[in-house]
Amino acid sequence: MELGHADLVEKLVARIERDGPISFAAFMEAALYDPEFGYYMTAGPRIGREGDYYTSLDVHPVFAELIGRQIAQAADTISPTGEFTIVEMGAGKGLLAKHLLNAYRRDHPELLSRLRYLLVERSPAMVETQKQRLRELTDAGVRIAWVPSLDAVSAASITGVFLSNELVDAFPVHRVVKRPLGLREIFVGWEPPTPPALSGRFIEIEAPPFAPDLEAYFARIGISLEVGQQAEVNLQALKWMRQVSARLRRGLIVTIDYGHAAADLFAPARKTGTLLGYYRHTVSDSPYVRVGQQDLTAHVDFTSLAMAGQDAGLEVTGFTNQLHFLIGLGIESAFAGLDPESSQSAAMRELLRPDGMGTTYKILIQHKGMSAPQLDGLRSRPYFLDALRLPERRSGSPLESVTP
Repeated sequence: MELGHADLVEKLVARIERDGPISFAAFMEAALYDPEFGYYMTAGPRIGREGDYYTSLDVHPVFAELIGRQIAQAADTISPTGEFTIVEMGAGKGLLAKHLLNAYRRDHPELLSRLRYLLVERSPAMVETQKQRLRELTDAGVRIAWVPSLDAVSAASITGVFLSNELVDAFPVHRVVKRPLGLREIFVGWEPPTPPALSGRFIEIEAPPFAPDLEAYFARIGISLEVGQQAEVNLQALKWMRQVSARLRRGLIVTIDYGHAAADLFAPARKTGTLLGYYRHTVSDSPYVRVGQQDLTAHVDFTSLAMAGQDAGLEVTGFTNQLHFLIGLGIESAFAGLDPESSQSAAMRELLRPDGMGTTYKILIQHKGMSAPQLDGLRSRPYFLDALRLPERRSGSPLESVTP
């Protein structure tokens, strides 16, 4: 099986031969985001039927419309008059923005008239895709703009909602393994070709954690891995959460992704972690093939995200799964009048599948600069109140009143 994009492999090999083994996080960063050859930075289909994987947005437009319905409800509390901003981070093909904004043209013209929609996108190829998909809206006068990173957004400048769908799972992760003498980090080295091998290969090398934050990460969430257990640690997600909080003056952060609370994510049953590669809708069992040509992803630790938010001044509004979120927002009404055997019905059922998207995908909502709003998407909460195991929850938080 081929190693991947030849120029990217050559670049990585030269780096390893010059500097020594690199962290898996550095390897994943290059595989996905190398400015010249990274998976997300080059042109080509990535998402949907023609790409390597699906998102909920590819399944049915009702997903985006219901997210828009939730944001519109929140807008009445966050800012009932004046400018309201939605910041979407990592917008993929632009489907969420397109379907949400078209629903606003139909159902919420007053909100649309004062709305600014800002897309944060580091991939030039994705930006072009998004601009093409949203051209009809921009031509119609909807205020849509792009920035390459959160650095371009001023501190405490946003009144509105920061929104992401399947962003955090694509952040580069450190990989660790527990050994009898303690935690070890998995680094990536290079083994040159030796007869009869025709080519070299990337190899894994264990060493004491290079990043001191790795051991502190598990201590913070009260998790001790079992000997032999592997796991991924997304330190970049914690940094991202702090960055987002710093830029929010008043409003919500809505994070949608597949993942779990820490106790489930790092359970002993997950011996090998959750890292996966996706290539043409098949799961790859190795990150060291098709480098730069396959997606790499790991499940999100929502407990650590929530804790990082607390440290940065955010409060948890609620935590639920996609099934309960969409039911709370009235997805059942979208089935009215549809043939139960139709493709439309089948697609919407896919969003709700208890053994699939409906429970694997989670929604974490946090708020800042305001009291906890009442949100329809959080009306039904399937989790015990200690699901996230957050320390020192403030009295009056919605989580305090949750019953199993």
